[in-house]
Formats: sequence, C-alpha cells, structure tokens
Amino acid sequence: MSYPKKATRLEELALQLIVEPLRSGDPRYVDLSAGRGNKVLRRMELHLRDFSAEQNHFAHVAFTGHRGAGKSTELLRLEHALADRFFALHLFTDETILRDCEYTELLLWLVDALVRQFAEQKLPLDAKLVERVTDWFAEKTLHKVDQVKKEIELTAEVEGEARAGFYWLSLKLLARLKSLVIGSAERRTEARRELQRYASELIAQVNLLLDNAADVLQSKGRSPDILIVQDNLDRLPPEAAHKLFFTNGDLLKELRVHVVYTAPVALLLAPWNIGKVFASHFNMPVVKVRGRNGRPHAEGIEALHALLAARMEVGEIFADSKVARELVLASGGSVRDLMRLLNQAQLAARVDEKARIDATSAGEAMKLLRIEFEQLLIPGQAYYPLLARVHRGKHEGFSEAADSDQVRFARELLAELLFNGSVFEYNGETNWFDVHPLVQQSARFKDALKQDRQSDGPRA
Repeated sequence: MSYPKKATRLEELALQLIVEPLRSGDPRYVDLSAGRGNKVLRRMELHLRDFSAEQNHFAHVAFTGHRGAGKSTELLRLEHALADRFFALHLFTDETILRDCEYTELLLWLVDALVRQFAEQKLPLDAKLVERVTDWFAEKTLHKVDQVKKEIELTAEVEGEARAGFYWLSLKLLARLKSLVIGSAERRTEARRELQRYASELIAQVNLLLDNAADVLQSKGRSPDILIVQDNLDRLPPEAAHKLFFTNGDLLKELRVHVVYTAPVALLLAPWNIGKVFASHFNMPVVKVRGRNGRPHAEGIEALHALLAARMEVGEIFADSKVARELVLASGGSVRDLMRLLNQAQLAARVDEKARIDATSAGEAMKLLRIEFEQLLIPGQAYYPLLARVHRGKHEGFSEAADSDQVRFARELLAELLFNGSVFEYNGETNWFDVHPLVQQSARFKDALKQDRQSDGPRA
C-alpha cells in the first residue's frame, strides 16, 4: 500500500492533513500514549485477551473519548495486534442515521457486514440460516417480502447481473433494508418500531448467525473469537447516546460476540456514568499540551511535534519552529483540531504567496477556528459563565450552592460542550477538564472569566 510522501512544500501539505484513521503500518502513525498520560490501549488489548468464546465469555466494552482524538486509528491498530486471536469486523454507522441511531440499526448493519465479510473470505456460513435471519428482518420491516425478492431477481435479470455466491439474494435483500432505513426517516421509525416489538427475538436471530460464524472459523482451524468494533458512535448527540447506551445498553451486552462500542466522552459524567452499564469501560483522553497548572506539558507537545514530523519536513514547512509549537498549543491536544489549524495556516500562507507558514499565517488559522467556536456558543450568556468556571477550577464547573435544577442544566450544558469540543477531558493523577485554547482567546470568554474572578475572588 502506498502512502503520501512527507510534505516539503505547502502545496503538498493538504494530502497529509486529511483526517482519516491510519491503518497498522502507516508511517504517519505516532504513539501518543505518553502525551495522553495513560496506557489505555494496551490495557484494553490485554483485557480483551482475557475473554474467550470457547468459554462462553464475551467482552462488551465501552470506549469513550473525544471526537478527533485518534480513537479510530488506535482501534485499527488494536485489531492488528489482536489478529492472532480475533476475527475483526470494523463497522461505521452510516452518517445519515447518526442523529438518531438505535440498536436495531446497529444489528442490521452487523448482520450485513458479517455475511459480506464471510462471503468475501470464502468462509461458508450456513446459507439456509443466513436466508432465515435475513427473511426475519425483512418480514418485520417490509411489506410483501416475496414480491420484493421477485423485484430484486427481475432487476438483476434486466441488468444482466451475475447471481454469484450462496448469499446473493440475502445480500441484495439486506442492501434493500439498509437503503430503506437510510432513505426515509418515516420508514426508519416504522421499521425500528416493528423490530423493537420483538427485541428478544431480534437478539436471538443475530446470535444464531454469530454462533454459526464462530463455528465456521473453528472448523477452519481458527479461533472462534470474533471482535466487532462499532466505530463513530461517539458522534451521537447526547439524547441519542443516552438512549442507546443506557436505555438499551443491556440489550447490546446480550450479543454472543466480543464488541467494542465507541461512545461520547460526555457519558462519563454523572448522573449517567457509563461504567454503571458497561463494567468493561476504557477512556482515551486527548493529549495534554498543558498541565492542570496551565504550564506547557513537554511530553504532550513533543508527541504532537513528532506527529507533525511524520507527515512533513517541519523545517521546510514552518518559518520558525516556534510557529509549529504555537499551533500545537492552540489545538488543545486534539489531533483533528491540529490538522484543521495546519490546513487553514497553509492556505493563509499560500494566499499571501509565502513559502512557509509564519506567525501571521498561524494567527489567521487560529482566528478562523476561534470564530467557528464562537458560532457554536450562542447564546453566549448560557455558555461562557460555565466555561469560565470550568477553566478556573479544572472541574465540571458546578457551583456548590446550586440547586438540583441548576445542576441538571449545567450537566446538560457541559455534555454539549464536551460533544462540540469546547471543553476537553484530560488525564493525570486525576481526570480534569479545561476549555479549548481557541475558546479561551474569545473576548466573550475573557469577559466571563474576569466577572467570575471578581464575583468570588481567587479559586484554588
């Protein structure tokens, strides 16, 4: 597999700044665990190895962390590290249903991916079982299933499509079901309602297929352990995430397969605490570029500088090494935000016909992203007072004198701020929070910080 060569000119930089998961072996990968302050990924690998399908002991793991922190890249590397024991399926929920995704959609996507992957690898699942499970989904969500099957076959004949493989019709039917779910919110709600009426039977049908898949692997002399990585669920808005992981979390744990579910970092907060539902829970914080005391954190800065050096010749791209450091600090430790800052900075430099990113170009990038955050934080009077308290105390920002309604409102606000990246969760001797450095540059934030200091004096 080919990878983009290191950028030596600004015109080459954009390819290196595409935010995408990096597979094992990608030379752009840099281990950021020292900068994060923990070894959560190694712990999760060892934890998964403690489970065994042969012992009827399945891992159901919740993996939390900020969007853009690098979870997908680390999960791909985890799958590679576990390849000696686990058959991995890495699933991404379709972007069109992320706003309100529920367990019914996850299970439909899982069945489709499992059948397709085993077909591609010529691992013979029981064709009659595949058909039975697929038909069960179709009967609960489609009207006139036999007619739909005939339409699929007729379309294939007209288009001259070859009917290859044992599961040809089942895969076509699954694709039709997925398109129904994606294409219409009304039909999605209707299909979801029908499937949820038969929740126990739904889980049982999926488990039949999972058990068959494990048996097939074992018959080929391979480990029966299958690992499902359900990625990008950290993008679920708070209400949808709460429904999926808390209201229906026990259903997710009934699958007879090892699963890692990514989840929004806000689910760490009281009164939710995802650890109450998922005993197996791991959290990946963003890289610390400053310590809790506000001073630059050398390990985090060095880790992100190494990330830059893996993608570009730093001396050729930046007019001064201090500029690279300022962008690293401005990112707050978010890999995604660092890439976005760099992209805006290289564009600003090229617009001004400069050969390298200088302080002015970096400043323009920081301004543009600051404005993006300011547009998220409207109305300001609802957000900035809480942001000021979070920054000063490095905690959730609740007042000790607040009543229950005020605390509930503040929790909802903080969950929203964690979701949109205005607040980051960090790791050290204790977990702590801080406001994104670009938000700290906002005049509204500075005013709120000044008022908070005046209201109660210095805070420990």
